[in-house]
Amino acid sequence: MQVFHVRTSGSPTRIVLTLAGDLDFPAFRQAAPVVGPLVLVGRDLTVDLARVGFMDAGGLGLLLCLRERVVSGGGAMELRGARPQVRRVLELSGTAAQFGTAVRTAPC
Repeated sequence: MQVFHVRTSGSPTRIVLTLAGDLDFPAFRQAAPVVGPLVLVGRDLTVDLARVGFMDAGGLGLLLCLRERVVSGGGAMELRGARPQVRRVLELSGTAAQFGTAVRTAPC
């Protein structure tokens, strides 16, 4: 189990959320105080997953909640750097299409 870290950066029109470690239910709870207060209305969101080696339903729930907030606020969400295990969870859950073609893979 890897320790989970979340970092935010951005501009007036885009927030970049960088995640590292295991994206699971404990990570969902740990990320809530950081991502909850983010103002996403009218802003796009990039979630960098390049340092996420494992994701389960809790992590997927976090991504879907973020997507709902971004889309309802008029923005777009992009997933960047998804490793094979993370992409597999998105595909098996049928949610990859909700992120469109923005699920970009990590470089080898």
